[in-house]
Amino acid sequence: MKTFALTHIGLTKKDNEDRYLVKDMTDGTLLLAVADGLGGETAGEHAAEITIGMLESIKYSPMGVENMLIDSVKKADSSIINETIKDPALEGMGTTLTAVLLMNGRAYWVHAGDSRFYIFRNNSLSRQTRDQTILQFLLDEGEVTEKGAMSHPARHMIDQCVGCGDCSPDSGSLDIIKGDKILLTTDGLHGCLSDSFIADILNSSTDLEKGANELLDAALKAGGEDNITIVMLQC
Repeated sequence: MKTFALTHIGLTKKDNEDRYLVKDMTDGTLLLAVADGLGGETAGEHAAEITIGMLESIKYSPMGVENMLIDSVKKADSSIINETIKDPALEGMGTTLTAVLLMNGRAYWVHAGDSRFYIFRNNSLSRQTRDQTILQFLLDEGEVTEKGAMSHPARHMIDQCVGCGDCSPDSGSLDIIKGDKILLTTDGLHGCLSDSFIADILNSSTDLEKGANELLDAALKAGGEDNITIVMLQC
């Protein structure tokens, strides 16, 4: 398996509050993650770093892979809240998280917020995670179109995050087959590029690094209004 990751501050932000993880475990298991810090400047960065650090130190347990990932997220949630209790200046900080653990031909994922996990298979892109946002609710109810969602005023309003308290992450798993590409993104990418546009770039580029950089360039040309992070894996 090949991996490639990048992060970019974008064109309007003063800081990059995104963080990512690509960790090759000793048994051949691979852990991928993206996190988008919330709360402004150092607070958002801190929340993302706490969460990525908690994942990085994950230990296998008999509770099952999905439960293990969920437990790690809940521990990060508690840790962030404890940090805000100790330092009120950090109040309101949190982070999105989308993480995928690849083990024995299967991808186990956990997700909170509006970062995303995609599978690109047989020239088709499918989103595995559902944005935990007010906008996603409006889309589900048919009150907003996909095109209208790109500029909707509620597009950055999330209803779940790590550190917001009582975090309830989504999780799941699926079989991975040879030739699949896994794509994790923060909303600096998919917030300004449609899924069909992302699929077109992945269809036109077989090289991970080239494809990731083309996605980044497209997001910057679309305005680059947020931090942009991309983690890709070729199975």
